[in-house]
Amino acid sequence: MTETFVHYIWQYQQFDYSKCKLADGTPFKILKTGFHNHNSGPDFLNGILVIDTLEWVGNIEIHIKSSDWNLHKHQHDVAYDTVILHVVWEHDTAIFRKDGSQIPTFELKNAVLPNLIEKYQNLLKSQETIACTPHLNASSELLKIQMLDKALATRLSEKSVFVNTLVKNNLEDWEQTVYQVLAKNFGFKLNADVFLRLSEVLPLKIILKHKNSLFQIESLVFGMAGFLEEDADEYASKLKAEFDFLGTKYQIKDNRLFLHEWRFLRTRPGNFPSIRLAQFAMFLHKQNSFFSKIYELESFDFLKKIFELKQSDYWLKHYQFGKQFSKPMLGMGSASIDNIIINSVVTVLAAYAEAYEAPKFLERAIGFLENIKAENNFITKIWAEKGFEIKSSFDSQALIQQYQHFCLKKRCVNCPIGVSILKK
Repeated sequence: MTETFVHYIWQYQQFDYSKCKLADGTPFKILKTGFHNHNSGPDFLNGILVIDTLEWVGNIEIHIKSSDWNLHKHQHDVAYDTVILHVVWEHDTAIFRKDGSQIPTFELKNAVLPNLIEKYQNLLKSQETIACTPHLNASSELLKIQMLDKALATRLSEKSVFVNTLVKNNLEDWEQTVYQVLAKNFGFKLNADVFLRLSEVLPLKIILKHKNSLFQIESLVFGMAGFLEEDADEYASKLKAEFDFLGTKYQIKDNRLFLHEWRFLRTRPGNFPSIRLAQFAMFLHKQNSFFSKIYELESFDFLKKIFELKQSDYWLKHYQFGKQFSKPMLGMGSASIDNIIINSVVTVLAAYAEAYEAPKFLERAIGFLENIKAENNFITKIWAEKGFEIKSSFDSQALIQQYQHFCLKKRCVNCPIGVSILKK
């Protein structure tokens, strides 16, 4: 038995109402189950019960065993003094509020509807990666849409946590935050973390003082990234001299990263961190205000043009200092641009919408996703084989989240399709 399943039973009222009796035998009625609380505090808020003709309004806490109340130390937490009902799978002890008053307890074990546990266990024991596979063809299109909507909302909310943490650390400076988010995603998966650290040791305010000079921006970016320790060629020597001056001026040289922190292995020269750093430097040189641009932009075509850039002439011919391509390198590809928009622009818009309760920015983020070609990977192929039509990144991002967050972890009771199977 899992607490998640007990949550499901209470939320969807999957038990025999004639057995609604408290642990002491007192009958009660449920007028409202309450709203599921995903933050700290009781599990369901603002429930309404009738016990002995008296109406109770308050919160409901869910546990597997009654004794979990004490295990979690709720008896010492004033946040749980508002609990009017303790819903448990198994009642093994009386529980009390901080003031010593006893809390009514409802044991579900003998009240659950027939076959519900068996159906739940069948889903958990399924050998299919996607446990509900046998039921998918019979699931309505509306259920599938609900599943996608919930999965995408979960994905954007999870990504927003990272952005909002940065905003807090940056004292509500959204420009610095967007700069860091973009930096992280210019590193893509291989060098995301080290790119983020680069943006932390090289503040945006310093970049902005030199944004009109691509040469100076490259000297700062490559110098702080640790790429200018050796004079590999004449251009590297010039950048090094400039960085020695600027790094000393701003007292940031001692914070620079080391070359060995960057990962070059198992990637093509076009994806080397040196090329991504050069593209990032060009982006910093071309743009005036990162957050304002994201905040104001509504046209996807114009948004994409912002990232359609080529690195400097030197980096069109070189993949490392002193090492040349056999033929000129192209700029950032369409797939890379889409990746940055999905993981930077869309994420920032979703985080801003959540932070300031401004749904229009979430709608804009979703609109951008609907304009981006669907990703093609092993997860989307699994869903395509199950009959899902994957038209855009809205679909692929939702299905990636559904697979990773719900299906792999067998969170069927949190999925609209899983809930429909259990309720049949």
